[in-house]
Amino acid sequence: MLNRSNLFLAALLLAQIVLIAISALLTGGREERAVQPILEDVIGADIERITIADDLDNEMTFARHAEGWVLPDADDFPLDGEKVDEILDKLLGLDTRRLVASNPANYARLEVKEDEFRRRIELEGAGSTALLYLGGSGGVDTVYARRADDEAVYLGSGLNSWELSTQVSTWLDATYVDVPLDDVLEISVRNAEGSFTFARAGEDWTYAGLSEGDRFEDTKMPIILRNAASIRMLEPLGLTPKEEYGLDTPAVLVEVRYRELVEEETPEIDESDETAAADDEDAVVEVQYREASYSLTFGATLQDSDIALKSSEAEYYVLVRDTIFNAFNDLKHDELVKAPETEAEPEGE
Repeated sequence: MLNRSNLFLAALLLAQIVLIAISALLTGGREERAVQPILEDVIGADIERITIADDLDNEMTFARHAEGWVLPDADDFPLDGEKVDEILDKLLGLDTRRLVASNPANYARLEVKEDEFRRRIELEGAGSTALLYLGGSGGVDTVYARRADDEAVYLGSGLNSWELSTQVSTWLDATYVDVPLDDVLEISVRNAEGSFTFARAGEDWTYAGLSEGDRFEDTKMPIILRNAASIRMLEPLGLTPKEEYGLDTPAVLVEVRYRELVEEETPEIDESDETAAADDEDAVVEVQYREASYSLTFGATLQDSDIALKSSEAEYYVLVRDTIFNAFNDLKHDELVKAPETEAEPEGE
């Protein structure tokens, strides 16, 4: 017969078995793991350089300077620091909560293989480097992530690979020229076909190359005006002119004359002086303008069909789409002229 001690031990053993069974049911039979950041040893404030590469061999590098994030390959052109910091926080927030795979045979399918990936992210700082591969998505705002020195692949949340664009213009203020269309007074263009001058006349435009009786074919004027007054860069090239930019013998030269708003200092009003304050409220402020100008020098074709450009009002040389260049390069005198209208001859009786 079982004595009282044996009964107690048997009951204790049974209780342990029940607890183990309940734990297995709650955890799905998996061993519990401590959740930690994938980049647990990386401190955001220590990061000095970020390099992003995609699967099309595009690559770009950001560097942290005292004044903020910059493009070191373009003479430290300033970036949108808030956007860079935001994406860095998201990278450092990826954790090991959801293990997806640990067998290298799955890397290609998840797109986190050394030579098959969506994004490769290199973080440098404090004398060390961390390399992270980002792959496809396992759902909304999720991404497969694998650290290069770890076999495990995790499903990270709050991030997509496409947020780490390799298009430079998505990381900075791409505005290069920005003048209100209504303020442009005159546009002069010189290309291989000759010289063209367009001047504002009220709501209309005139073309200086007309002969007597000719009329201006102005259907291209909206395109000319828009591309002369508003230009967005693809990426900055740097501060130094290079021979390859082809700007010593420009393909197209554009001169723009415009009116510029004169900003006047508002005089301080003594609020205790009610009469002066009332007079100030009733005063009509007259808007004043002054004339200003800038030139656009278009050079050689770089990177497939994109064009080197330098504005006289900007420090940096930049790369722009060829559609901007073509708006001026394709101008031909014959296409800007309407033949004189002739009166129809009366029909014979």
